[in-house]
Amino acid sequence: MAPALCLVLRAAAPATGPGEGKLPHVQVDVKARQVRVECEAVNAEMPLEFFSCLVNTSEHETVLRTKAKPSHIHLGLLMLGLQPGEPLKYNKAADKWIPPQGPPLHIFCEFERDGQTVKVPAYRLMRNTKTKKEMPPLTWVFCGSRQMDDGAYAADSTGYVVTLVNFDFALIDIPQIASNANETLEWEINPDAVPRKGSRVWMLIEPAGKAANPSTRASTDEPRVIELKLGPGPVIHMEGQPVALRELPSRLKDLPAAEARIIEMPDAGADLHNKVAGALKAAGITLVSTQKADARMSEVTLDEARVKALRARWETAMAPHRKELASAAQTHYEVIAALRREQQRLIDESDRIQRVIDEIQRQYQDITTPRPVE
Repeated sequence: MAPALCLVLRAAAPATGPGEGKLPHVQVDVKARQVRVECEAVNAEMPLEFFSCLVNTSEHETVLRTKAKPSHIHLGLLMLGLQPGEPLKYNKAADKWIPPQGPPLHIFCEFERDGQTVKVPAYRLMRNTKTKKEMPPLTWVFCGSRQMDDGAYAADSTGYVVTLVNFDFALIDIPQIASNANETLEWEINPDAVPRKGSRVWMLIEPAGKAANPSTRASTDEPRVIELKLGPGPVIHMEGQPVALRELPSRLKDLPAAEARIIEMPDAGADLHNKVAGALKAAGITLVSTQKADARMSEVTLDEARVKALRARWETAMAPHRKELASAAQTHYEVIAALRREQQRLIDESDRIQRVIDEIQRQYQDITTPRPVE
């Protein structure tokens, strides 16, 4: 048995007694190819970094919170036959960041609205912070978090269940590079679509793309269109990230997309379009359009020598301190997680006191309100 699987099985082992053999707050329907996670609507007012997080962690920047352990959700996805990929990582040899990898996932939310049970794609519960337009269709990936030095399952410690920006310890992430810097956060709750704060929500996680069972896919699924920019020369950018032609078939394999669009620069390499179109066809992805880019788009070029020199400077300064920095980063995560738990405890206590105040005020109004004389 693989070490990662052993880790998840150990983390997911329930305590003995009532409920033994079950995953608390998680339901797995293998036949329907679905993992159901019991959540609660938070509807944070801040820009979002998460769609779902563990209770007492990052609740001030998430749509939903859950008591379900991420390792239990991980196990549920394994039970569907999915194997996790990898979180965001830096490839030193290629000198670039590699976005999160893994089986593609669709996420839906099921909750009560006006006395009726509704099922809504998760992305529709969010909108752009500036334009206020609904988030376009989004497919997540099962990257599977990682094991900590002490053997713990990382997402159980950090609470990172489903993210909207990249985090190293995330259970489920987005398949694009996205920074968690405050100034780059672009999503907030969609007040026209989210369930009422505090209401019970079932988060439904289902395989997407080639990993999905076509008979169980929801009618609300919409194909994701990927963008491929060709040029200058033999250079290819897929979703804004450079990719070599020889790597393209493997990158397209099991990609959560049904359609693609090509933007061809004026100085793109000869026959590059035909080779890329062939790779798309082999991967079962439909090429919906090809656009010839304006020549002015290629006037700005990258100073490779300058970039490499800056990279070398960074490596020289950072390399001797990698171990210390990793230890400091781990401490940072643990301290922030502990502080957020304390913050949430105080919020819960404040809510409890407010409920007492409201009850006293109600009783006072009842006592002091004049009654009609009979």
